[in-house]
Parts: sequence; C-alpha cells; structure tokens
Amino acid sequence: MWTQTQRTLLDAILAELVPPSNDGKIPGAGALGVADFLPTADAYAPNPVEATQAVMTALGDSFVELTRPEKVAALHLIETQQPDAFATLVRLTYMGYYSRPDTRPLFGVGAHPVHPQGYPVPREDEALMDELTAPVRARGKVYRDAK
Repeated sequence: MWTQTQRTLLDAILAELVPPSNDGKIPGAGALGVADFLPTADAYAPNPVEATQAVMTALGDSFVELTRPEKVAALHLIETQQPDAFATLVRLTYMGYYSRPDTRPLFGVGAHPVHPQGYPVPREDEALMDELTAPVRARGKVYRDAK
C-alpha cells in the first residue's frame, strides 16, 4: 500500500502519536506496524487512507529528519491546520495499536476479547465509595415514587 518513503514517514508519525516507553519494553505504534492497519480501517472512518495521506503530505518527507521537539511542534501545527484528517489519523492509530492482542498484556489487561469474559476490574475501596457517594446520599430523595 505505502511506498518505502511513505512508510518511513508514516512510521515516524505513528511513533510520535504513540511513542515507545522510555525503557523500551513497550514498542510505539510505528514499530508495531500500525501503518498496515490504517488502509483496512474503512469501517471506522470514511476514507482512512485519504486522511493519512493528507497529514503525511502536510508534514512532508523531511519530518523524519526533525528532532523530537520539532516533530511534536509540526504535529501540533497540522492538528490546527487539518483538524479532521489529524483527528482521524490519531483515532485510527489508537484503534490499530490498542486492539492488537500482543499489546494488551503489556498494559496489564488480558489478550482475550473484552466480551464475553470482560476484563478483571478490582472492587473500589469501601471508604472511597462512601466518600464519593456521600453528597448523593446527603441530598436525599429527588424523585417521586411510581404510582
């Protein structure tokens, strides 16, 4: 789908949108091949390739040569100049990255689908729940009884 030059640019963009962890244990979106997901995301965006190419064209091939702060500044500029295309690329990048079964265990969630098992959610502390619900309980009843 992408030429080698486009793929290099796109991987650099994706690496800024979802960077690797500082310790290198969690790879970024560029290294995980999220670029391969983008052209297949028609079900999630009207034209994902068009949005991706708009951002890539606006940034230009020289993006890969920039320092990290310069890349972040360039992405912020594109975010304001082409908000729809940028938002689409960011959303699809997150979808492509976090939906991969091999990434979820890196964040402490199971690799299995969310349903039917669901993810284990620890029960909230009783004292915290009392604190959070105290204003609601103190307010009293604010509804009328059914007839």
